[in-house]
Amino acid sequence: MLLLKSTGVIRRIDELGRIVIPKEIRKNLKIRDGESMEIFIDLDSIILKKHSRIEDSINYTKKLCIILHTLTNNEIIITDRERIISSEGETLKELENEILSKEMTNIIDNRENHFSAEETEINITNNQKIKGFISTVPIIVSADSIGLVIIKSQTSATKEAKILAQFISSLISMQIEVI
Repeated sequence: MLLLKSTGVIRRIDELGRIVIPKEIRKNLKIRDGESMEIFIDLDSIILKKHSRIEDSINYTKKLCIILHTLTNNEIIITDRERIISSEGETLKELENEILSKEMTNIIDNRENHFSAEETEINITNNQKIKGFISTVPIIVSADSIGLVIIKSQTSATKEAKILAQFISSLISMQIEVI
């Protein structure tokens, strides 16, 4: 059963069938200008949901995490813009579907590649930190930064870890562009 929370906001539909979502609601739900929304209907309700292009490839990202963790023994996280989509590794398994920290969303927004030569600690979610040699590479599709690949290595972020993170990002980008 769907639980709906009333905002108390009422809007009229214009002659082109448009409804304006108030700025406060967009801000609270982190809806950016130009972001895609998915439309669902349920009896007499219309439900809007932010569309995650990575979510369409969730089975692919899960398999990719498992294979690469098995081959490299690195812990791997794949995110969309808001939450962890897939994760594989000893300490990361419980992080799937968790909401990303502001630190992580800033890395996505700023399209930052990061490769730590020293052990570092980052806030992956608001409640969870990870510590280790961490590599981050944004996932770019059609010039949009839509997520992040995070690799936690046992040893410093070597050239191989950097290449692996970039490789995973490229594979996911190509997979999404095909869909």
